[in-house]
Amino acid sequence: MASATTAAQQRLFRSLLLFAALLAACFIVHEKMIVFSQYWKLSAKKQQQATTFVDSTPTMRRRLSDDVDHDMDLEHILRLATRTAEDTFTEEDSPPFRVLFIVTTLSEYDKGTRGTVHGADRLKDLVLPLLVDGVESMVHRGWSVDVYLICGFEELQESRRQIIQDALPKGVGLEVWDNAIPYYYEKKFNQQLKRPDQTIELAPHGLSRQHRFVVRDKLMDYDFFTAFEDDIRITADHVLNFLEMSTHIDRMRRAAEHSPDGKAHVKDAVRDNRTVRGKSMDKATVGNDLVQDPMTADELRRLWPGFIRAEVLDNSVGQPHPLLEGSTPALDNFKWKQFVPASMEYEQKFGTVDPNVCCDLDSPRTPPNPTKDDLVLWETDVSAMGVRNYPGEIGWAAAMPVEDRADVGSYWSGEGNVYNDPSFKRPRRIDALLGQQAGWMATRSQVLYFHIHGCPGGFLPHFDGEDWYHDSLQTRNGAVEFWSGGYQLFGRCRLNRILSLDPKRFSRQILYHSSNNKQKTKTKDKFIRLSHFLGQLYTVKERALQSLV
Repeated sequence: MASATTAAQQRLFRSLLLFAALLAACFIVHEKMIVFSQYWKLSAKKQQQATTFVDSTPTMRRRLSDDVDHDMDLEHILRLATRTAEDTFTEEDSPPFRVLFIVTTLSEYDKGTRGTVHGADRLKDLVLPLLVDGVESMVHRGWSVDVYLICGFEELQESRRQIIQDALPKGVGLEVWDNAIPYYYEKKFNQQLKRPDQTIELAPHGLSRQHRFVVRDKLMDYDFFTAFEDDIRITADHVLNFLEMSTHIDRMRRAAEHSPDGKAHVKDAVRDNRTVRGKSMDKATVGNDLVQDPMTADELRRLWPGFIRAEVLDNSVGQPHPLLEGSTPALDNFKWKQFVPASMEYEQKFGTVDPNVCCDLDSPRTPPNPTKDDLVLWETDVSAMGVRNYPGEIGWAAAMPVEDRADVGSYWSGEGNVYNDPSFKRPRRIDALLGQQAGWMATRSQVLYFHIHGCPGGFLPHFDGEDWYHDSLQTRNGAVEFWSGGYQLFGRCRLNRILSLDPKRFSRQILYHSSNNKQKTKTKDKFIRLSHFLGQLYTVKERALQSLV
């Protein structure tokens, strides 16, 4: 009897030990989950201290509802964004389209470099008008918008912050992260310290990286993110056009996935009578002669609505403007004109570039009432461009420069030895021709695609491991343009940017570089009117169609 009692006590004791172990394990898991949650929420603040969020109309932060088909996420977001303001205000059960408007600014006052005036109030006269203009255009559509300002200067005084808050529409939240430049140790290519006495120092080029911490921290709070440099004009028109083009692309991606041959085809395609097709001249998997070829779901997934920066001719730099002076002005004798002339008939058939969409800004620093002939481009030229008739509603679009191995194919402007130089190869990663767009925009699901699938090493923090050479602030990972200019997306992440040949859409893919200083500092041969550039692309389109005969 005693032995039976002892055995029962031992079994009870073992059960109690097991139960205690399970409780301890649960406690540890719970603690780790709390730590992970706190780490996720506070990671941006670990980089630099951010100020407290100011929201004059606090509301419950929302997430996409569980019943939303995430494969149709773009359709859902487009519906939210295109509702009228009246619908947004009256549909109580339907949440508004939530946008986080992120701006990164290095200096509160101009330094006198790059064609600026030393001591000029950059924040008040340049950044604030752009910020208010863009946010107001979104609020007027019924969108719920918050602003996040990332500052490279040490402190934004409370009085200056209040000026911004007062200028923003009622209900718009403002959060400021000042003194946001990170610190780093400069290293050699082999990751050893550059000098034996190396000390920690500021990494000004790393300021353009900091918005990624903000996006990660706020990812589940917003439907859409815009993150641009402080002198770029972003409005609701840009966002809507981006969403519409993204949705058109995604519809074709889903069509390809359900197609018997796994491809999306151009409807009513022109008969292709070519018997010989071009071959790749570099590491691209396709030739330079694709006009209307069907596309796989993977190729369409890598297609992306791009942007291109423009300036407005400013007559204050001289009379006449240096680009308009002489018997043969530089703007009338644009680069590659003799090989790819501008076919301007598109203006009668399809319409003209609309300067008001990008560049009609009420600001002390910008010329008023721009015309289409005042818009100039300097960051790429037709020699780096291709065109293609893409499936579905995407239609005819220009293919912007992309790494050779990432290219999904287009009809290159130089196909058929157009430039009269057999050794001339399609420009790829040439900085002067890449078309830096000074930022990016995306939905939450698109950001997650970048981070999980599209970008080696991820798109959001933490930037470590071999893909980042174990230190993302080393300049071999890329300088300012890598983070804010989109070079990561259109290089390492292998996205192919396109510009619609429809003048109405094309106008909504032009971003105003409102500093307007490139026309003062760049050589004349860099510039071309946006209307002529589009005309050159129409010439390439005509040649692409002729190649099929």
